[in-house]
Amino acid sequence: MPKKFEEILKEVENDLIEMSELCADQTENAIKAFVESDKELAKQVRKRDTAIDLMEMKIEEKCIKAIALYQPVSGDLRELMTAIKISSKLEKVGDNASKICKILLKSNVDGNRKNELLIVMKDYLITMLKNAMIAFKTRDENLARDVYNMDKRLDDLYEQLYRSMVSKIIEDPKNLTLYTEIIFAGKYLERSGNIVASIGDRVVYMITGERIKEEEIEEELKRDELEKANKLNK
Repeated sequence: MPKKFEEILKEVENDLIEMSELCADQTENAIKAFVESDKELAKQVRKRDTAIDLMEMKIEEKCIKAIALYQPVSGDLRELMTAIKISSKLEKVGDNASKICKILLKSNVDGNRKNELLIVMKDYLITMLKNAMIAFKTRDENLARDVYNMDKRLDDLYEQLYRSMVSKIIEDPKNLTLYTEIIFAGKYLERSGNIVASIGDRVVYMITGERIKEEEIEEELKRDELEKANKLNK
């Protein structure tokens, strides 16, 4: 491939890293605004979401132009297609941060939103995001697989948060709205975790040409076949 193509790949890589850092900042500030009931900060997060949307469009445009001009194949094509997918997923992470702020801005509740599990979930999600982009930049298949598997822990944290808030609703029903808002904020973090896990899946595909999800489906089919064979032999 010509030098210009390599330069475009590097530009796209740098753009994605910048976009991921902005998503991490947005997530950090969204939870800060939410737990501190800081509506001014929430408004700033909502405004910055446009910058993430524009970055997604810019990255997609660069990738499509590179494909049209240079007609890459194999690994180069997978890298560009992965970049388009990652930018789309990062845009959704940014959207979820904005939605957390929207909960606060629409709320008339003055109660204390500080919640340790929300903070833990936010920190864990940002670690997942950083690791996903390190895996992308360094072509680290093992780290990408780790990111994919990390999502299970975030799911568990959300379940803890959900059960905790339901218990509080039962004990203190007059604050139903407050506890429900915390549940929704946690749900948006959990959804972002699913999205970042799928970035890990895409990075593995970029490196190997194989999807983790496909491997899981194949393993499940093998287990089903083995169970059927065992039943027939009984």
